[in-house]
Amino acid sequence: MSDFKQLIAADLACLIALEGACFSSPWSEGQLKSFLGASPTRFVLGWFNPELSGFAAFSVVLDEAELLQIGIHPAAQGCGNGRRLLKESLAILRQKGATRLYLEVRASNLAAIKMYQKVGFSKTGVRKSYYPPVERGCEPEDALLMSLVL
Repeated sequence: MSDFKQLIAADLACLIALEGACFSSPWSEGQLKSFLGASPTRFVLGWFNPELSGFAAFSVVLDEAELLQIGIHPAAQGCGNGRRLLKESLAILRQKGATRLYLEVRASNLAAIKMYQKVGFSKTGVRKSYYPPVERGCEPEDALLMSLVL
């Protein structure tokens, strides 16, 4: 069972915990709080089971949107929750008048790239050495640019 809703202040503590579980460099509490105001950033939250298990953050300007971040709790990964969250987010973006969605993804994130392609995203370019190295002594990583007509 899943339930999707937009971010409200009451969800902030859960989102902060989820960010920490999903990412080694999560957004700060201050950054997340700033998204509650007049920011063009919007969140879609996915409640799988009884707790918050996923979220997607978008910046929306006029008819274009950019996926800033999507995260699924590690315990809820691998069973289609990311794709379900993304598809629900696309429906919300369409309702809000967005006609195209852009994203960038680490070139080594093959699971995410596969999910984006299944949903219909196409590769549109590469940003060379965009992401910092994952480990000391490694090279910076490219970002793949992808887009989807909504």
